[in-house]
Amino acid sequence: MNRRSAVKQVLFVSAGAVLIPACFQDKASVTFSNFSLTGSQEKMLASLASAIIPTTSDFIGAADIKAHQFALMMIDECETPETQKKFAEGMADFEKLVDKQYNQNFNRLSKDQSKELLTKMEVKTGVPESVQMFYQAFKTYTIQAFTSSDKYMTNVRKYKMVPGSNFKGCVPVASKNS
Repeated sequence: MNRRSAVKQVLFVSAGAVLIPACFQDKASVTFSNFSLTGSQEKMLASLASAIIPTTSDFIGAADIKAHQFALMMIDECETPETQKKFAEGMADFEKLVDKQYNQNFNRLSKDQSKELLTKMEVKTGVPESVQMFYQAFKTYTIQAFTSSDKYMTNVRKYKMVPGSNFKGCVPVASKNS
């Protein structure tokens, strides 16, 4: 065997041995400074946001604007460390609750099953307090992300960035003393 080809093969094998484990890691697409998140948890949160505000044929949903990433950023940057810890614990308890009731993760639930679960969360029946806290915080930030999105503000609220034709900038102001 040629020495060059042997060295080349050893380099390829060692590079492959280094790169292959990195391909199978379950990493989230966004990293946070105050808590950790796996890729499967991020997918679960994206599915939960999509269940809270689904995409319709007429309009976008929470998944289209990545509301779950906004919610996670708000939890990471705006909440106290104690609340962040409770959020992470509630998320883990939520995953356990879904697994216990449906024997699968939230991503694989049918629309009817996810609707049934969200109804239980809204009515607060049979739901642990930690899960309820997680759900309420996530729902609040998901709705905030959706209602402050560009598409919502321009198509639903009809928000105008600049005053339109009804703006009259040269109107004399009468004083109260006159």
